Amino acid sequence: MSTETRIDPAEWPAVVADTEGPQLIVAGPGAGKTEFLVRRAAHLVDASGLRPDEILVLSFSRRTVADLRRRLGRALARSVAGIPASTFHSLAMRLVEAHAPDVLGWTHLPTLLTGPEQVALVADLLADEEPAAWPLAFRGLLGSPAFATEVTDFVLRCREHLIDPDELARRSRDRDDWDGLAAFLDRYGDALRDRGRIDYGSLQAAAVDVLADAGVATAVADRFRYVLVDEYQDTTVAQAALLKALTARDRHLTVAGDPYQSIYSFRGAAVDNIARFPDEFRTIDGAPARRIVLTTSFRVPAEILDAAVRVTAGGRLPGAAGPVVPARGSGSVEVRRFDQQTHEAEWIAAQVERWHRLDGIPYAAMAVLVRSTRRLLPELSRALGRRGIPHEEPDRRLVDHPAARIVFDLVRAAEGRHPADRLRAFRRLLLGPLGTMPLGAWRDLERRVAADGDWDAALREAGHVEIAELVTDAAWATDLPAAEGFWHAWSSIPAFVPVAEADRSLRSAWASLGQVLGRLRERDASTSLARFLAWSEAEDFEATPLLEFSGADADRLTLTTLHQAKGRAFDIVVIADAVEGVFPDLRRRETLLQVRHLATHHPKDAASWAAFRLQEEMRLAYTAMTRAARRVVWTTTAGGDETGAGAPSRFIGMIFGQVPEIGPDSDREPVTPVEAEAWLQRIARDPLEPA
Repeated sequence: MSTETRIDPAEWPAVVADTEGPQLIVAGPGAGKTEFLVRRAAHLVDASGLRPDEILVLSFSRRTVADLRRRLGRALARSVAGIPASTFHSLAMRLVEAHAPDVLGWTHLPTLLTGPEQVALVADLLADEEPAAWPLAFRGLLGSPAFATEVTDFVLRCREHLIDPDELARRSRDRDDWDGLAAFLDRYGDALRDRGRIDYGSLQAAAVDVLADAGVATAVADRFRYVLVDEYQDTTVAQAALLKALTARDRHLTVAGDPYQSIYSFRGAAVDNIARFPDEFRTIDGAPARRIVLTTSFRVPAEILDAAVRVTAGGRLPGAAGPVVPARGSGSVEVRRFDQQTHEAEWIAAQVERWHRLDGIPYAAMAVLVRSTRRLLPELSRALGRRGIPHEEPDRRLVDHPAARIVFDLVRAAEGRHPADRLRAFRRLLLGPLGTMPLGAWRDLERRVAADGDWDAALREAGHVEIAELVTDAAWATDLPAAEGFWHAWSSIPAFVPVAEADRSLRSAWASLGQVLGRLRERDASTSLARFLAWSEAEDFEATPLLEFSGADADRLTLTTLHQAKGRAFDIVVIADAVEGVFPDLRRRETLLQVRHLATHHPKDAASWAAFRLQEEMRLAYTAMTRAARRVVWTTTAGGDETGAGAPSRFIGMIFGQVPEIGPDSDREPVTPVEAEAWLQRIARDPLEPA
């Protein structure tokens, strides 16, 4: 049985210095998991005499890795080479690049598939499948894009759980609905090898295979003598296996995590990895790994921590830290209820401005978090914009930027597949910065084209010869690699250059688009601009996000999802649009292939699965609330999008006992000229006010 040591901040130095063997650092929100790892890494360099490159620090996203690098740089007392910090995927790629040709017999290194590219490959393979090999219910779906997406997800989860075709065939013996999938998984692997491609799940499985070679394992152990991992509760089965292989010789592995912040089961994270760690990662002598609990939060005061615990309904997760000592100081948890979303958005924007102006809280120290980006955030972004409040625009994708839309409208105009879409594309192009056509001139051109259908002649007569020549032959958009097609369009229309010189945002976004398309060509030179556009229009397209062109230290309000706020800290957090059915999100998500049954830790029956999903939504609420150091405000509506009947989130009732009937603060004094004008007008119109 694993030994557990609970330590308060005064006991940190001795425990940080005790670096040998496998150790699990468990801590609640704000208790210093990342700080503990940073101090241990600095101790290994400054006190133990290790070279920085003998230590490996791992986390899950590029943002958290960048933060780790900054903190590690500050922690080292002298100017030395940085301690390597990497994502799991980056580490896997490095291992595969270095050793796969010798160990796995690869003749050349594969290039990574993006999510849309993987779906496209699966769709191509499914179209050639023999229907008789599949269950009767699925035979008519083999050409369906939706089914291709489901099969892609199934394949990805197989890789993350290290399930190969043989293992899948064994599991399929008791499931008629999985007939055909084992053979398809085998065929998919062959297709990847033939094309020189690899997906993210296969990449991690390949890294595990590489480390199974004794010579490679020894070389890697010599290179990385100590491995430190942040956010261990988010690891998949494959990532846990990768860590086990990385540290098999000396077991100098320290991982930090909190099962109450495990919110990524839909991405393959195994919530029981923390509970299993002491037995899975034993010392060289066979003893269970040590379990060290950080008892004190440096960020979250008692009022917020107690409310967050109430949201979890008092449930106990295996491997949890237990009671957490709250941070000093006081905090508050509040709720506001509105009749419709427009009022909710206006109140949030006004309140953010009040906190900033009256309390002196920087915008960057505040965040508005939502479960779904499609509901409140666009309205809220407009309300903030009207007040001039700088903020991270919600869910902004590079392909949605006006600069990218100009390029894609040229593609639509050249392809001309759908006359109505082509008309809209020409309208945006000619009335926009490239065309600068007056509205009256556009209407004359539109009437002419409606009469004879000749876009080429109409454009030439209107003086847009370059656009006419570009869209007459669509080969640049449909046949050339996307990067070359973009350059051809840029070179063909001289107006691009002065527009880019005059508008920094457009110029920067076009530069980003060029970089994205250049990387796309390195992976797959056959992808054209037209195909890239088709991917971008798919609902699940994971486009490259727009790069931020303002400085990282800019004072901006954060607008993001509850999931994306994980690992961040703010003074004030607003959890908005907390409406039952939105948060918690308990919509039925059972897939045709029931991919959840691939995970051994997922419940099998429907009732237990529904309970599992609700518990993860509870953990999501807990994680979101504990981002705040001073104040949490829940906002909800009685009617969702419009006025009418609605139900606030059950989580509000769990915090406050019942949903209080609290509206906006209608009598608060104004803090801006616009608010003052409205306030004075309201007084002037009120007959009960004194003269």
